[in-house]
Amino acid sequence: MKHPIQTETGFVGNFQNGVGWYVYPTQRFKTISLQAFWVNDLTSSTAAKGALLPHILKRGTMRWPDSMAIEKQLETLYGATFRADVGKIADKQLISVSLDVIHGQYLPGTPDTLEASLAFLEEILNHPLTPAKNQFDQKFVAQEKELLRRQIRGLINDKNQYAMHRLIETMADGRAFGLRKLGQAEDLESIGPTDLYQYYQNVRDQSPFVLLVVGDIKPETVEAYVTHGWARTRHALGSIESYTPRHENFEVVEKKPVRQGKVNFGYATGHTLVSPEYPALMMYVGVLGGFPHSKLFVNVREKASLAYYAYARLDAALSLMVIGAGIEFRDYHDTTRIVAEQLEAMADGEISDQELHYTLEAFGNDILSEEDSPSQLIGRQMEKVLLGGGLTGDQLIKALSEVTVADIQRMATGIHLDTTFFLTTDGSGRDIDG
Repeated sequence: MKHPIQTETGFVGNFQNGVGWYVYPTQRFKTISLQAFWVNDLTSSTAAKGALLPHILKRGTMRWPDSMAIEKQLETLYGATFRADVGKIADKQLISVSLDVIHGQYLPGTPDTLEASLAFLEEILNHPLTPAKNQFDQKFVAQEKELLRRQIRGLINDKNQYAMHRLIETMADGRAFGLRKLGQAEDLESIGPTDLYQYYQNVRDQSPFVLLVVGDIKPETVEAYVTHGWARTRHALGSIESYTPRHENFEVVEKKPVRQGKVNFGYATGHTLVSPEYPALMMYVGVLGGFPHSKLFVNVREKASLAYYAYARLDAALSLMVIGAGIEFRDYHDTTRIVAEQLEAMADGEISDQELHYTLEAFGNDILSEEDSPSQLIGRQMEKVLLGGGLTGDQLIKALSEVTVADIQRMATGIHLDTTFFLTTDGSGRDIDG
């Protein structure tokens, strides 16, 4: 059978009419890894429901009404690992369930563990426990709401994550990509077993659905499962818009009971994963702050001793670059100045052959290491599905190797500081998580 899509990463598959399937046939692993996604637009009214739903699904089904019954079923799948979670890419919320199982060819009697795994996912996704008609188990909903409430409120204890979220939230200026994937704690109050089940029905029947599988299997089996089991009219997969700046050198200073300052800078780059210039942007960010040899690490952390950490990262979906540093409160202005000096050096082409070589080598190692992780292969392919393409694997390494200092200089001219967020002390002497 000729498959409609074959990518340089080794995936085959297709996405049409809101339904997708992708298989990475490989003998590299002794396991089969499956992950099913529902993709929804992030909204303030549904984010908390989307975060709550996967945790309800993993609690019980009509055949396996509690966690113990599910665990017993997993034992029949030779100790398979089952997870349910929520993720986020730009303004999309991804509700997922995943299963890792030993390939049957490595077991006595060579059982068909792929078919058994697909049947397991079918039960989890389509037949959740509903003790009363059209509603989830009240006890499960109450318990998972409380756990999610604690998780949301506990986010502030991770100061790095909190400061980064506040930067993105400020840059979003009300747009959906600034919403948290978990929603807000106060939104949980109004969620009950009935309306959560109604939300589940809408997601199950209408949201775009994608199944990705990695292992030594025939793609036709997965294709048949998705085509026959999920072939219904679904919403189209909405495009992700590149970030459009709304600020220029905008500064936000927030005071909290913290013991260490967190300064984050957000930049508009104009290039996403699908841009032809994206490899040059990767090299720019790598030389600037992607690795221990990079300019930010060397000049801000080691030479000036201003930061506990300093890095630069890309958001491939939104065309954003973020720089983060953990600093003493008094060093905010010095850190800001030295960071600006490193960006100026990039624009002036002050990039050594050694910096280019080390950066290319580091990226190559990172990209090749993805080939040894089914979850990273799946994540990379899902990002490509949402964004509509982009280089990966050997093709990306080749493109990176062709980037010159002049290419990086040209890239530097299009990178503009949007927002600076500084988390500093409120002078109370207390700590935010104590």
